[in-house]
Amino acid sequence: MAKESAYLQVRLSARLKEDFRAMCEDNEIDMSDKLREIIANLVRNHKRQTKGVAERDA
Repeated sequence: MAKESAYLQVRLSARLKEDFRAMCEDNEIDMSDKLREIIANLVRNHKRQTKGVAERDA
C-alpha cells in the first residue's frame, strides 16, 4: 500500500534555515526526515496532553 504524502511549506529566517541545514549536515540527517520527526513529536505530545486533560475533566 502506498503512503500518502503532502507538502508543507515552512517559513524560516535565512539564518535559522542555514543553522538547521548545518545541524542536519553535521549529524548526517536529511532535513525532511528531521522535520517529519519534529512534527510527529509535536503531534504525539499534543495528543498526550489532550488525553490527560480529557481524563481529568471526566
